[in-house]
Parts: sequence; structure tokens; C-alpha cells
Amino acid sequence: MSEGTWSGSLDPECDPGDISADGRANALRLFNLYRWLADLPPVVTEPTRDVQAQACALMMDANNDLSHEPPESWKCYSKAGADGARTSNISSGPGVASVLGYLIDPGNETTFGHRRIILANDLGPIGLGSTGKNGASCMQNIGGTGRAGKEWTAWPPPGVFPIQAYGDRWSSLSDTGWSIQSEDIELEDAEVTITSGGAPLAVDVEPLQGRYGSTNAIRIVPNGWDPEAGNTYSVSVSGISATIAYDVVFVDCE
Repeated sequence: MSEGTWSGSLDPECDPGDISADGRANALRLFNLYRWLADLPPVVTEPTRDVQAQACALMMDANNDLSHEPPESWKCYSKAGADGARTSNISSGPGVASVLGYLIDPGNETTFGHRRIILANDLGPIGLGSTGKNGASCMQNIGGTGRAGKEWTAWPPPGVFPIQAYGDRWSSLSDTGWSIQSEDIELEDAEVTITSGGAPLAVDVEPLQGRYGSTNAIRIVPNGWDPEAGNTYSVSVSGISATIAYDVVFVDCE
């Protein structure tokens, strides 16, 4: 999918410009694809949020660095960009390519903040900014007004799941972990079993920190195994106030 064309420029002009309509639309299409897989409603972009996200992306690219609290000494600093940085998922990669990375979320294994925000009930509207194919990107997302109302959300989610969304060339969900998040169900003492073909599979389970996109969340790490396309994996959670049990059916979409 095309990353689109960036109309801005880096230091010294520091013009945030904009990402072309196809680049923004393609990134949004991927966000909504993954939310659809998780049985969540689509989100839309909002122009004022896009402006913040675009200024944020310029700052990340100009400084070849990532920060949610960029100092005023940064190249191409602006209030709009700083506001965007504080309220965005930020990436050193372009907008379209970064979407799957947020869902895998390497480096954030204690929180899965990027993933949980994308899968949040209250997500939307959002802002999307990018400095193009070789640039950086920001997804402005804090302060959403969505009302999905799901009791819990898992990743990978119940139902058919493309094996291509399980990982990229750098990492996979076997490395970072599966997850379940909820606003109302306390998950701290959850015990998780995963079976395939009737055989139990080893997993490590730990609560996730913070309130990123949900009040409660757990990380479920496959211990010594990877899912295979064509197989079904049954997940059951006990030790909590609700019943959570579902099947994930991995398929090869190529």
C-alpha cells in the first residue's frame, strides 16, 4: 500500500506540509481493518487532529528521534507538534508501515500502550501524520469519544485471523505476547490456558501496567511455540469475574 507523498520539508524550512490523501487513507484503512478483526467499529480522521499529527511527524523526522515530551530546543519545534507528540502513538517509520508495528508493539511489553489504544472502546476520531516513505509518523489518539462498549477485547482476536498480521520481519506476537484488555473485568489474577487439537500449550501470563486504552489488561506469551496457519487455538481465562473463552483460527491470506 502506498505511503503517499509528503509536501513538506525538514530543517531549516521546517514545513510540516501534509501527507497526500492516499497515504492517510491507506493508514486509516489498516487501522480499521485491525479494529474490524477485533469486532470494533471503524474510526475516522479529524482535520485538527491531522494537523497536530503532521507537525508531530515533522519533529520526529527532523530530529531522528522519538519523544512524547519533545523539548523546545528540538529542530522544527512547534506547539502543535508538541501537543501531537503528547497525545499520539509515535513511530520512526512511515504511516502505513507503522500500523502493524503498533499492534505487535515490541519494546512496550510491560504496557502494550500502542496496541491497547488502537483497540480501545473510546478510540476515535484520530489524527494521522507522516513525512512519507522514508520518514516518521504520528497517530493522534488521546481524548477519543468512541463508544464501542465491548466487555473485553483480545489480540489476536476470536475468529479468523490472518497469519500475516501475526508479525513482521522484526518481531511477532510470539515474541511480544498476545493480550486481553477490559474496562470492567479485573484481570490481575487471571489464569490462561491455550490448547490446539486438544493439546495444552505453555504460556506465561502477566498483568500489564498503565491505563493505556483500558483499565485492565494482561499479556500472554507463548512459551516455545508459534501458531500455524490452518490450526485453531482455544483460549480460556479463569480466576476472574466473567467468562472469557474463544477460538482463534489462523489462516494464510497469501
